[in-house]
Amino acid sequence: MKYKEISIRNIESRPEQIRQEFAEEKIESLARSIAEVGQLQPVVVQKKNSHYLLIAGERRLRAIKKDGKEKIAAVILEGDISPEKFRQIQLIENLQRQDLNPLERAISINKFMEDNNLTKKDAAERLGIARTTLTLWLNILEFKKKYQKEVLKEDSAITLSHLSLAHALSSKTGDPNKINELLDAVIKHNLSRKETQAVLDIFYKYLHIPMDEAVAAVLLKRERLKMKDYWDADKDKNNHRPVRKLLRSFNNINDNLEKYMEEEGDLSEKAQEDLLDEFLYLYQIMGILIPDLKNRSIKELLEKIKNN
Repeated sequence: MKYKEISIRNIESRPEQIRQEFAEEKIESLARSIAEVGQLQPVVVQKKNSHYLLIAGERRLRAIKKDGKEKIAAVILEGDISPEKFRQIQLIENLQRQDLNPLERAISINKFMEDNNLTKKDAAERLGIARTTLTLWLNILEFKKKYQKEVLKEDSAITLSHLSLAHALSSKTGDPNKINELLDAVIKHNLSRKETQAVLDIFYKYLHIPMDEAVAAVLLKRERLKMKDYWDADKDKNNHRPVRKLLRSFNNINDNLEKYMEEEGDLSEKAQEDLLDEFLYLYQIMGILIPDLKNRSIKELLEKIKNN
């Protein structure tokens, strides 16, 4: 292994390049950076007769060319390098630099495993990463292109962590439709990883209720938390306002109900009757305070809340 500056004209890109997409604006940004402070990291090449084969650093090479330079700093690997070893070196270099998008990374690792007949454990050891991390990275290959593309978007809610949760759902249910319902909800409602886990907790706990109902429950909680923050922000200032005190009381009831559901889960028949009586009484009182309630059934009210 040697390190020196070599002529750009003597470098050839190998056809089995891992990285397939090169955003022009990022190349130009890198070129400006190199023009400003110089080339901080060398490319990696293989000596081949009178020329060099590029192993890693395609973006750096393109940026140097844009900057109009004739030479580039390079680490030169001498001697024969098998295609398998070449791919391993290229993969490790790109992984260390975090130079691949999640899909390119997964495709490259998967091909490396297939070419060398490796298990996930063996591949993780050769690439110097944890097996759990490698498994997380590879999950993306098991999903539809629609969701793969979502992961690549900078403004998308879906991350590899969301895919990991969806993968676990697949293992437990074996129903691909549930995976689609979950990930579509993540996209539509911008669910965080924590909220997505909450959806699955509800789905698993209550005998696989419809996914949209589990999502609706989490969205309702999201809105409640927003309102709780709003009430708490100026609690002292508005303590004298009866309506705000009433709303805070309802919020405490909801907190206690959620806590009970998490700790106990079920109610005795007598407890169900008692709570139902209290609910119906509260509903009648609310009907006096809010006349519009009299014109809607409970089912209509629930549908309105869910839709909102």
